[in-house]
Amino acid sequence: MKAKVLITSIENMRLFGGTLPTKRWGFCEIVRSVTIEPCPFGIYDDGCYGYITIGGKKFTVTSGCEGKLFEISA
Repeated sequence: MKAKVLITSIENMRLFGGTLPTKRWGFCEIVRSVTIEPCPFGIYDDGCYGYITIGGKKFTVTSGCEGKLFEISA
């Protein structure tokens, strides 16, 4: 499913090499394909936990489920 992913300036430097426009506000939103899966810890509801692939590596993303805005989990 396509969803917005919130990227902070630190994540931008670590994962994207600083190529995203995060300098002005300290964050930006990108649209990526999020693969939804059940939360292995039982914390998040269905549809609020998944992963995106960046450079061939999987990164866990979570959402508060108010909308379709995900953020990368540490």
